[in-house]
Amino acid sequence: MTVQRKLRFAAFVLCFTGLFVAGLFVAHRAFVASWNEKQLRQLATDTIARTELAIDSATMKMSDVIVNRGTSCATVERMAMTRALYGSSIMKNMRLETENGVCWSYEEKKQALEQSIATAQQNRTKSPGYSLSSLRFPGWKGLGVRWQYGENENIVEVLATSGLLFAILPAELRDSALIQLTLADGTSFASYSPQKKWLTDGTKLTMFEEKSTQYPIAFSLKVDQAALARWNQALSPQTIAITLAFGLGFGILAARGMFRNTSILDELDTALSGGRIQPYFQPIFDLEDRKLLGFEMLARWIKPDGSMIPPLAFIPLAESSGRIERLTTELLKQAGAQLGGLLQAQNHLKLTFNVTPDQYLADGFVDNLILDATRFNLPHRALVVEVTERQVITDKARAATVTANLIDAGLRVAIDDAGTGHNGLSAIHALGANYLKIDKFFVDGITLDRKSSELVEMLASLATKFGMIVVAEGIETEEQIAALLQMGIREGQGFVYSRPVPAAAILAMATKDAAAATPKRGTGRASLLLSA
Repeated sequence: MTVQRKLRFAAFVLCFTGLFVAGLFVAHRAFVASWNEKQLRQLATDTIARTELAIDSATMKMSDVIVNRGTSCATVERMAMTRALYGSSIMKNMRLETENGVCWSYEEKKQALEQSIATAQQNRTKSPGYSLSSLRFPGWKGLGVRWQYGENENIVEVLATSGLLFAILPAELRDSALIQLTLADGTSFASYSPQKKWLTDGTKLTMFEEKSTQYPIAFSLKVDQAALARWNQALSPQTIAITLAFGLGFGILAARGMFRNTSILDELDTALSGGRIQPYFQPIFDLEDRKLLGFEMLARWIKPDGSMIPPLAFIPLAESSGRIERLTTELLKQAGAQLGGLLQAQNHLKLTFNVTPDQYLADGFVDNLILDATRFNLPHRALVVEVTERQVITDKARAATVTANLIDAGLRVAIDDAGTGHNGLSAIHALGANYLKIDKFFVDGITLDRKSSELVEMLASLATKFGMIVVAEGIETEEQIAALLQMGIREGQGFVYSRPVPAAAILAMATKDAAAATPKRGTGRASLLLSA
């Protein structure tokens, strides 16, 4: 486009933007309202997920106590019952019921709790033998998780559930909302209501609900419509920026009716063809001795002026437009040219890279990947395919078959961002992967929040039982490394070791490790690795 045409195009953009800016203010209000609703629906989803994790953890703790179907109060290891509850703020007590009597983890129990357990209505779960019940007495609500492990043998874990709803609402809505966690029988086991009186006969409420697909539990949130309408609607600088962005967008669309311009997809295609999208690599290291174990391949779009376009700005576009396979192939090609020799020379190093569930389940995925690895000088043993959580795994049986075929071909598979996306524990069970990568979201809190630490420990324990190697992502401090090592986690990646770097930096790290491991009188093999 010539300079004159560019100026004319800019004039049309400004004209249409000015004409439409008033209407965009209305659009802004509608956008904020939609965004607020999305946030509250996500809050409902996250609360259900947090409750499911608490119940999952409770069932795992119970299985640590019941070693066989003959376990009774006379044979149970009381310290095992106590240890099962230790370190958890939500698990308060454990009750064993057998023909020979009843016993508790802690003898300090209330008669009211005894009565509540005895009279509670059981809500069956999808897992045979397991049920949930609402436990309550004046001033207290909780959840009972029951496992009938024998004909007349039961173990009940008492969960104090008030913490599930603690401070989850935005501050602006806390005085104008009601929250309930209920079971299928309609009984509540956790609730929140503000101390301030606000609900009257004329108050109009908006409700948000979410149900668990795993357990008979439901979440409901009722918010005063007036308070919800005011939330985030102030004319802040961010609001003005959004309004101008909408106006500019309309102006550009209108002007494009008369002027042809290069689309973002054209730019993406040009960047792919011109090698502008390049692989960067974040090291994966041994948490104990800090040696390099491998590296995760990440995409970076580098513009001619040297600036970078963030991955979140083009990776979703590549996925939705069908270009993600081409992008993956281009990155593997460059990685092979840059680091193939290193991976051939050092057998212990691995190269991990992300694919979406749709890519993973696509016809010919395994054959095409094996062909690319051979063409690009990438040894099969070094490749680890990370299945991301951006989409749900729609066919877990097929996914398990793909995993088996990859492993048979010498490759390995990892579940990325465990516990934060669409697939959760079901993917850990079904996929048959070699690695479990714990997301930075959980790692951030392990030294600050006991619940985060418990969740990481639970995920690590579950992965170990399934024969998986655990890798912690997003490590930023030495304190986090120490905590992860105590949990038995030996591999990780994060800024504490290195940010994502070009291939040259990876070669330098590998050469340094090799030099440190080679005796001074050696043959100089470490220096050869860089040239490889």
